[in-house]
Amino acid sequence: MSGGVDSSAAAALLVAQGHEVVGVSMRVHDFSDRARGRSCCAPDDLDDARAVARHLGIPFYVANVEEEFGRRVVDRFVDDYLAGLTPNPCIACNAEVKFDWLLRRARGIGAKLATGHYARVERRGERMALLVGADPAKDQSYFLHGLGQAELEDVVFPVGHLPKPEVRALAASAGLSTAAKAESQEICFVTDGDASRFVELRRPGAARPGEVVDGSGRVLGRHGGVHRFTVGQRRGLGFASGAPAYVVRIEPETARVVVGSSSEASADRFPVEDVRWVASHPPASSGPFLVRVRHRHDGEQGQVVPGPGGRAEVRLGAPVRGVAPGQAAVFYDGDEVVGGGRIARG
Repeated sequence: MSGGVDSSAAAALLVAQGHEVVGVSMRVHDFSDRARGRSCCAPDDLDDARAVARHLGIPFYVANVEEEFGRRVVDRFVDDYLAGLTPNPCIACNAEVKFDWLLRRARGIGAKLATGHYARVERRGERMALLVGADPAKDQSYFLHGLGQAELEDVVFPVGHLPKPEVRALAASAGLSTAAKAESQEICFVTDGDASRFVELRRPGAARPGEVVDGSGRVLGRHGGVHRFTVGQRRGLGFASGAPAYVVRIEPETARVVVGSSSEASADRFPVEDVRWVASHPPASSGPFLVRVRHRHDGEQGQVVPGPGGRAEVRLGAPVRGVAPGQAAVFYDGDEVVGGGRIARG
């Protein structure tokens, strides 16, 4: 229970269905440390979750996962940005904390783990399928592609079949104080939405200034660190140009940021590493699948060819701008998540 409307409504639905429900919030930060930011589970949010649990008449606990979250999510986020990658901490949090650390503890008391994610789990034959949420504007299946058969057996998404307005209406009808609560920010621990500033606070002195160059190596400007850029970025490049320019490549070894045209910042083939298949094994066919290279990406049809060592090659039907190493590429077959992995440098 994060203290938001989605997890609150999920708890209310489960109580109404007659389940024995225990509310748990995760404390992920030392809130006095500004270099750690403010998370969605800040003290006020924990109070909101506690108030909802009290209203529903269920036990409520706060789990201190500060060490796990800091090591497995925040430190990785900072390291990746300094290495010229574009991390997705929500995916790391789900795979490494919520559906690992917390799920293991739920199983320890004979419970399943329910969250307010907008996704669905369904048994299809002998396997569990991870499906997109019924509300396409709120679908969070992209962040959950790392869940496999073992996790899906013990995971419940009570609001995944509902559109957001119905979730708010349900929370209001249940008398929950979070019914009209605003959405939390996407990266929960980055206070002001400025990821580069967060990296600099977390690792003072680690950023290396460098050059912004074109494809021929001509210097166009200078920058304060590669952590301020992502492949496909157009704004904030630090120089004036008569034609639109985009980040094509980030070279952390030389601290150079290479820019070019939209077509140069686009790709139709790229490698993916640390691939996880929801069915626990690669599909019989290489596709075509719908491939999404970021959360808000509508997706592009393409083939996914598995390789050795947890790698795969994605071959899209058309180039996509901003295929950023470090981000996730997630593969869909209709409404079902097939798998996904981390976009690697070519």
